[in-house]
Order: sequence, then C-alpha cells, then structure tokens
Amino acid sequence: MNMDNLNEEEKARHKQQQVEYRNKKRFSSIFLFIATIFEIIETFIIILLLIIGSIAITTRFVDVNSALFSNILGIIIIVFSLGGLVIGFIIYKKAMGWAINKFNLKDKLLDDVTSHYIKKDENEEKLR
Repeated sequence: MNMDNLNEEEKARHKQQQVEYRNKKRFSSIFLFIATIFEIIETFIIILLLIIGSIAITTRFVDVNSALFSNILGIIIIVFSLGGLVIGFIIYKKAMGWAINKFNLKDKLLDDVTSHYIKKDENEEKLR
C-alpha cells in the first residue's frame, strides 16, 4: 500500500468522523431543546392539576371564607409546586428514555445525552 493512499484514506475517515460528530451534536441540541419545551409544559400541567385538585378537595372540607382556608391555600401551593416539579422531572427523564429507545435515536445523539436518559443497567442489557 502506498503511503499517499493511506494518508488520503485516513483524511477521508477523519473527515467522515467530524461530519458524524457535527450531525450528532446538531441532533442532540434539537432533541434537548424539544425535550426542554416538553418538560416545561408537562411540569406546568402537573403542578396546575395538583393545585386545582387539592383546592377542590380542600373546599369541600374547609369553609372558603375562613382564615384557615387562606393558610391552607398557601401551604398547598408551595407543597404541590415543589412536588409537581419533582414528579415532572421523574416523568421527563422516563419519557425521554422511552423516546430514545422507541424512535432508535441512540445512533443519532451524542453518547452523553443517551447515557443521561437511559439507565446503565439498560445500556448493559442492550449490549448483551
């Protein structure tokens, strides 16, 4: 084999790797942008549903005009906002892991992104 051919083959392989990396980086950025929009909307809906549901239940047991209701309402909003955030993060991570597996996005995304959403146990099982 000629050294010039080897260098040309090496250059072509290196150029192809750079193109693949840029494509993965672009797809990862798009995926993370869409996933973030999904997470914000999904968390907002969860918080809203939790607060509305808890207010509906509370109004059945506590008189709306009492001072106790305003105190309970403040506590409900704080607790269910924080709880909704936690539940939203959990659902978001599971939903993105499901989307990566369902739509075979592992080859199109950077390894850092896929490893963040897919558990290590699942990664190891798929390699076997």
